Amino acid sequence: MNIYIIIGSTCFFLALLLIIINFVYSRKRNNAGKSLRQEGQRFYAFYISLYRSFSRLPILKKLLHNIRKRLEVYTVSDEKNIRKTTVTLLLITAVTYITIVIMFWVLTRDLLLLILFAVLLSFIGDTIIELFISNLQSKLLRQQIKYLELLRHKYYEQKSVEDANLEVCNLLNKEGTFEVYTQAERINDMLFSKNVEEELERYYETAPNKYFKMLAGIIFITKEYGDTYIKDSSVFVRCITYLDSEIKAELYKREKLKYALKSLTTISLLPLFFLKPLRNWASGSFAPLESFYTSRMGIILGMATVLTSIVCYIILRNLQRFDKNINIGYVKKTFEERLYDKLLHPVVDRLVPREYSKQSQYLTELIKSAMAPVNIYSLYVRRLLIGLVAFIFGVCMFLGLNAYSRYTILYLPQMPEGYLGGKLSVQEYEKLKNIADFDRKIILSLGKNLNKDLVLEKLFENGQLNNQEVSVAYERINKKIYMLSNNIFWWWQLIVCFFMFTAGYWVPILSLGIMARARKIDMEDEVSQFQTIILMLMHMNRIHVQEILEWMEAFSVHFKEPLQKCILNFSSGPYEALEQLKEEVGFSPLLAIIDNLQLASSDLEVSKAFEELENEMSFNRETRKDSNERIVEKKKNLGNMIGFLPVYMMIILYLIIPMVVSGMNSISAFYKQIMQI
Repeated sequence: MNIYIIIGSTCFFLALLLIIINFVYSRKRNNAGKSLRQEGQRFYAFYISLYRSFSRLPILKKLLHNIRKRLEVYTVSDEKNIRKTTVTLLLITAVTYITIVIMFWVLTRDLLLLILFAVLLSFIGDTIIELFISNLQSKLLRQQIKYLELLRHKYYEQKSVEDANLEVCNLLNKEGTFEVYTQAERINDMLFSKNVEEELERYYETAPNKYFKMLAGIIFITKEYGDTYIKDSSVFVRCITYLDSEIKAELYKREKLKYALKSLTTISLLPLFFLKPLRNWASGSFAPLESFYTSRMGIILGMATVLTSIVCYIILRNLQRFDKNINIGYVKKTFEERLYDKLLHPVVDRLVPREYSKQSQYLTELIKSAMAPVNIYSLYVRRLLIGLVAFIFGVCMFLGLNAYSRYTILYLPQMPEGYLGGKLSVQEYEKLKNIADFDRKIILSLGKNLNKDLVLEKLFENGQLNNQEVSVAYERINKKIYMLSNNIFWWWQLIVCFFMFTAGYWVPILSLGIMARARKIDMEDEVSQFQTIILMLMHMNRIHVQEILEWMEAFSVHFKEPLQKCILNFSSGPYEALEQLKEEVGFSPLLAIIDNLQLASSDLEVSKAFEELENEMSFNRETRKDSNERIVEKKKNLGNMIGFLPVYMMIILYLIIPMVVSGMNSISAFYKQIMQI
């Protein structure tokens, strides 16, 4: 594909786009007398028809439903708006995908890299969707701050949470804040329903974030048991203030991290775009570099650069992701579980350590700490799969390198030893190409009988060379024959493949360890949220320890399972259940809260048990602020290092090292030639 075909294709698509725009504009002029409502209905009908058409295509159906499912969590809208937004995001993603692939081809003109990049983009194509969802989450949090301010003012006026929330709904509807208005309307419907507790549980399952769940719970408790006043201060208003500060801290963290990691994902993918142009420029400026880039070492360094870029992109996307997807309810069996049931259970059962062994306990705790959706059996299936993939990749890599080495020896022009010039002239390149063609004909004519005497015989039979040229060609062809005879799958390459299997076998364990360390920061943040929940609940009427535990369990992610066990065992003995919770958790910041809950489970009031927490409220707030800033700073530094690492790797591995190695080899060969004179 040359530049003229690209220009022609671009002009064709632009002409087609102009025809479509002209057709749409003429239709609009013809229907100018019709109402805007009819135009809007036709507009929605177009998107709905596209939605139906895309749903019939197997490739687009899964992506369409995935986008829709994620939108439904954060938006409460009618079917038409959801379908319109889903189709719009799908079209934007598809157009962006095609545009980037075309740009990549124009820059690289490398079919292998294009296929690799297209496959990579198919896995990271949800970036646009994630950006849309992230902006929607931030928008909802900002609107929720406004919602809380209005609710506080209206509560002072009405002295009733139901009436205050009803008036706030009307105000939000007038101000056009649709996203938060729908949530306020749902809370309002919950308050005036026949079975408030049942509706509250339903809202917990579908709330767009944990802050709306907290707000709904606070309003429910205030409605059921009434408000409490401490030092002429309303507990409900105090809870709203705590919740408002939590949301502002979350927004601050999001915005600062978003700004700090801005454009780093794009920078991490730059080596994929500029690998081939950099190679063309370097080999054009210094001809011996072309021989290095086509050698085994050059190919391996190129693969390492591409792999570094992909891994860094994945890590950056995880750093920028705020909300982790948590599966609730029925979850289908994973691929590893299905593979274990149908095929690998005899092998895996032999590899999995015994149930009460030290290794089994270590792996179980590691899975819990990392919050990975796997069990020990599916973990071993994953280890076997990744190890097998790494082994097969190693075998294919060496076989591919051998095949490519044979191709370079037989078909590509070889740079003369000791050449220190820049770009080869056309005449010099044609001369080297003719030499490569001549050597290939001689080698292929020998068949499998690669004998030195036969080489000399074939050269004399050719009759085109004098004695000196025959001697030079004889040495050159024998060197190529020696290289071809050594171009086999060696025993040490098989050992390297087994090492790659071992490395792949341990990758899931190392990944779980990294995830567990990353979760520790989130666990500290979750304990701080527990403290906020307790500060909100401790002065409310008829609050007790079990209800506090239920609130903690409802908003917990990392400690959900031990909290559920504690709630189930609470009726058999509060103190014993909390003691068991301490043993299962083993996280020191949470142990202090559990100790206070044990005090509150006896005759001591909840407000007295957590009096120290309330006294240290301002200190905890400053500590939380410093903690958020440290988390952002750590992620910022890590993101900057990872984001620019692929660029550094491209410059070092694909420019500096090839220049140094090629230059040293050329100088060494040049001095050898001088010594022979």
